[in-house]
Amino acid sequence: MAIVVGTDFSDHAREAVRVAAAIAARTGTPLELVHTAEPGMLRRDWPAERGSAITELEQRLAAEAEGLRHEGLTVEPRVLLGMPDEALVEHAARIQARMLITAALGWRSEKRWRLGGVPARIAQQSRVPFLMIRLSGPFLEWCQARRPLRVTVGDDFSHSAEVALRWLPELRRVGPVELTVAHVYNPATEYGRLGLSYASQGPEGVEAILERELRERLSRVGEPLAEVRTTPSYGSVVEPLTTLTEAARADLLLLGSHQRRGLRRVRHGSVSLSALPLAPVAAVACVPVAVQREAEAPVRIPSIRRVLVSTDFSPLANLAIPHALSLLPPGGELILVHVMESPIPVVYADFWPAMALGTDDDEAELRRQLGALVPRDVAGRGITVRMELLSGVHAAQTLCQAAERYGADIFCMGSHGRTGVSRAVLGSVAQEVVAHSRRPVLVVKHSALP
Repeated sequence: MAIVVGTDFSDHAREAVRVAAAIAARTGTPLELVHTAEPGMLRRDWPAERGSAITELEQRLAAEAEGLRHEGLTVEPRVLLGMPDEALVEHAARIQARMLITAALGWRSEKRWRLGGVPARIAQQSRVPFLMIRLSGPFLEWCQARRPLRVTVGDDFSHSAEVALRWLPELRRVGPVELTVAHVYNPATEYGRLGLSYASQGPEGVEAILERELRERLSRVGEPLAEVRTTPSYGSVVEPLTTLTEAARADLLLLGSHQRRGLRRVRHGSVSLSALPLAPVAAVACVPVAVQREAEAPVRIPSIRRVLVSTDFSPLANLAIPHALSLLPPGGELILVHVMESPIPVVYADFWPAMALGTDDDEAELRRQLGALVPRDVAGRGITVRMELLSGVHAAQTLCQAAERYGADIFCMGSHGRTGVSRAVLGSVAQEVVAHSRRPVLVVKHSALP
């Protein structure tokens, strides 16, 4: 697979060509030097076949390619007809390019009435990783093994962000990378997801939990040594993300791209497209989700190290505890929880922090009852047991929040198996948890139930 670099012979384009040539030389990859000519920009009398204007462009491109060949590169010059963004994207996809590189500046001739420049349009359409270059200096030093490339990846726990993280080995083929992962979160959303109050800080606070979740995710994708930075934002993600990128002194901002279009783009927006002109870095890279679809990562068998199990002290709920323990290997952790009813009105249940209920004696008695449910041979299995008392109006919501807060790999609970009128009147906590939990749920039924 070749590296495709676009040029319009400008000083900005030469910066991109230098970077592309350095990467190609470092990795032993062929380089395609491409210039796209819009028909409207050529002379009106150019012939239907290859006219003099095209020949002049080919000669100029061939001279630039010859200069690169003197550096030991395999270079193929190519003049394409069409709009720059469309022709480059189509050509890179046709030859299955390793990456597509352009400068940060570039416009179609109709820039006054078309939205966005060439880089933005390429990022929106490209089916191969796209690298937009502003400054070549940091990349040339990296390719010459003079220093690592400082890369910041924007991670929002989405599939597209994971695709970008899994593309990092492609950069390491060139040289070492210092990785920072930046995450921008909405405090209201996270407090609701985790069931925390605005006063929650320290090891149980929102940012500590987010950092733990990010590190677990990074370990799964093979990047456990990355630095993690988080920051809150109630509005746009782009400006806080660029601030984190600047604080990390990054050379490259790496983003995954959903490449949404039409109404979906209006509704959800596009962080990658908005970051292209704003990020204070030497380059921005956008990796489309199509890269992952074309070369799927191997399926990973998940490991279960932390199980959350709930009980209301009923015999059926207690049955879930030994099943939860059976899932854990030595060194695993069982989180045994009980939900206490909260007096807060239902209307405030989604916003009010959890409250401690009852006296210290009441809580001590409940913890004693929880401890009595733990089988005696747990210590011999090397399993740690943690007991927590939760409060909330909606038991299912409280349990789902606890599973997120404690980072449970799987949720285990018993089901009363109600049907018909009794289910409509009394409800089913298990059913609600299954419907709303972001974590896998194991529901344990009594052997007599259907």
